[in-house]
Amino acid sequence: MRWLFVIILFFSSEAQVKKQSEIFPPNDILIEPSSRLDQQNSKVLAIFQNVEYGIRTCRIEEFERELGTMISIAIGSGGRGYFSANQAASVLSEYLSVHKPILFEFSRIHEKGTVPYATGRLVYIRKGNQESSQVYVSLTKQDSRWIINQFNIY
Repeated sequence: MRWLFVIILFFSSEAQVKKQSEIFPPNDILIEPSSRLDQQNSKVLAIFQNVEYGIRTCRIEEFERELGTMISIAIGSGGRGYFSANQAASVLSEYLSVHKPILFEFSRIHEKGTVPYATGRLVYIRKGNQESSQVYVSLTKQDSRWIINQFNIY
């Protein structure tokens, strides 16, 4: 009688294991929270790389699609305000046409959290003189994608 009970118990536990594996996919299909964070970080880093390259080459179109619907822009003594994506692209293009970049690289990138940002020194030629400015770019999540919401050059 005991053997019969053990055999029944064995087969019933095997059936439960099968049911659990049908409910929960294997571990390699589940996305761990840390890998979701890695995906976020890689998307954020890609945007900052596009911005860096776009500034260095004076090609705003390299990151234009990442500009939010309303962007806060502050440019030295040039002014500040909120601009649409098209206006922001125009303002930044105008700035870079007057301040010809010779070197730009983000020196600090903070890609974690709800407000990722990057900052770096822009070295440029203006009226025959070499000058520099600090660039600050921050992102925010809008409609489940990362967009640029702030762009400061000072």
